[in-house]
Amino acid sequence: MHAEECLPCKKSEARDFRRRLSYNSHAMKLLPVFSRNLFLPVCLLLACALAPAEQNPEQAATQWLRQGAIPLQTVEAGHGFIDMQPLKKIVGDARIVELGEATHGTREFFQLKHRMLEFLASQEGFSIFSIEANMPEAYRLNDFVLNGNGDPKALLKGMYFWTWNTEEVLDMILWMREFNKSGKGRIEFTGFDMQNPTVSMEIVRKFLGSNDRGYLDATVNPLYDQVAHIEESTADQFAGATAKLPIQTVAGKRVTVSGFIRSEDIANGYAGFWLRADDAKGVVQSAFRNMHENGVTGTTPWKRYEISVDVPADATAVYFGALHTGNGTAWFDSLSVAVNGVSYADPSVFDGGFESPTTVGFMTFGQGYQVSIDNTQAQDGKQSLRMRRIGAPKADPNTQITTASPIGKCAAVMVYLESNRSRYLAAGSSAKDIDWIVQNARIVQQYAQLKAGTKGRDESMAENIQWIAEHNPGARIVVWAHNGHVAYAEAGMTPMGSYLRKIYGDQLVNFGFAFNQGGFQAWEMGKGLHDFTVGPAPVGTLDHALAATGQSIFAVDLRKLPKQGPVAEWFQQSHPSRSIGAAYGDALAASLWSTTPANQQFDALFFVEKTSAARPNAESPKPEQAAAKKQ
Repeated sequence: MHAEECLPCKKSEARDFRRRLSYNSHAMKLLPVFSRNLFLPVCLLLACALAPAEQNPEQAATQWLRQGAIPLQTVEAGHGFIDMQPLKKIVGDARIVELGEATHGTREFFQLKHRMLEFLASQEGFSIFSIEANMPEAYRLNDFVLNGNGDPKALLKGMYFWTWNTEEVLDMILWMREFNKSGKGRIEFTGFDMQNPTVSMEIVRKFLGSNDRGYLDATVNPLYDQVAHIEESTADQFAGATAKLPIQTVAGKRVTVSGFIRSEDIANGYAGFWLRADDAKGVVQSAFRNMHENGVTGTTPWKRYEISVDVPADATAVYFGALHTGNGTAWFDSLSVAVNGVSYADPSVFDGGFESPTTVGFMTFGQGYQVSIDNTQAQDGKQSLRMRRIGAPKADPNTQITTASPIGKCAAVMVYLESNRSRYLAAGSSAKDIDWIVQNARIVQQYAQLKAGTKGRDESMAENIQWIAEHNPGARIVVWAHNGHVAYAEAGMTPMGSYLRKIYGDQLVNFGFAFNQGGFQAWEMGKGLHDFTVGPAPVGTLDHALAATGQSIFAVDLRKLPKQGPVAEWFQQSHPSRSIGAAYGDALAASLWSTTPANQQFDALFFVEKTSAARPNAESPKPEQAAAKKQ
């Protein structure tokens, strides 16, 4: 048994057992010798029956979660902070608190994040809120939050993304305005995304139109017209499935990954396996392999392939998986791992046969690809993993048109603005105004880099949060984004949270969000935006273990996990948790699970047993409709 179990209960059981043994010992003196010889085995059997059964790792993990849970009375703001006081220890003196979400359309997640903002602003002095939305469009809402200017409903809709255009987010914005009016504190509304350059271009052009007309007409206008029509590069798009091996099992040993691949019409890319080891400095280049030189192309039947690396003794992580970088379709099956030539198989770590309803142990991804379990093709068993190109066909990389020129010109615009700072200051612009213009020029460049595939969105979003922090010295910031962005773990991609952790260290704390069952809204191809409902999480998932605690709403500090024992072992293994973004549907459901251990991704978790779909804001009536209603 483990120290986490209830000690008073154990002591009581021990006292009762000693009393019974004492009674039995006295009785034995009155028995004949042959009777005592029979009685002793009976006592031993009784002792075994009374001894508590050893827990399996999942039971131990659930018990630890139950004991460590910080129960919350409600997800709704406006109900005081008595139940939230223990959260202060999790937040500590962090400058940035990231709040994730397991879907982009869950009412209770949005409400709980509103309540957390209320708590952090009222109790902990946080003064800036920043959301996963286009930066300048979000800043327009700040004028309403601080000064009451503008229509918050229209400004919210003007942030483009349907996921934030909900009653729950609007209620939070209205609370922020009232909080600022109350004099009890100050909270600002900001954003950090960069997926649309339109408003940033307008801001830069307007400034230059008043301060540097010649440069605007000769350089910026033609450049920004070009950037606005950059076609998204497919060069960096690929599909993948990533799993992680227990480092204690593979450190200092030779690891071999093998499996079967089948292909259909693969061109301008390849399908294959990959394997890599990381150390404290990052990827170990001598321990990184993929099938770039001999990848699968064209149309081929099932065939076995393998790759191997020697894992350094000081490695900190080992990842492996499958990938598809071109057009066409690839199937993968019967993936297996050998360590020093000995087969390694642990179904709780990964399912290389892909016979489960979900990709157990594998995080799947693929912009421009559909990645899913296929029950119509298999090398062995009944299923395989399929990766199929569904986006625009990938061009031949040898003839791809480079976008380096407009990206370089965007960088030159920022350099020009900075080099002319003193002239703009002399003409009456403030330093704050110039900083904002340069930042919007940076967003245009980030957009061009995103489209060209030379820089990821998460890295740019992290840069923009850093900009907000640097331009608000000492301010504490609440960040709102999806679990996949606030996470720390690097599995196939580097999330925003990982970049921020390298900058802020322990001054950053993140909360992942999870749920067991219920509703959410998401976009389905061919059907548009609508509500979905999912049943209870399957046994073996993190979400199921969280639900087994019996708590309907709670937080838990994952940093308090034991370092060894069955609880530690359970959390070191892969236990999927739902990770649903903007899109959902039957074809996607099996792949929308995060398989990286939760304690590698988050400092803490919020859990909601049952959820419902976020509620879209109703459209404001047109003037003629309003007039008709009055009549």
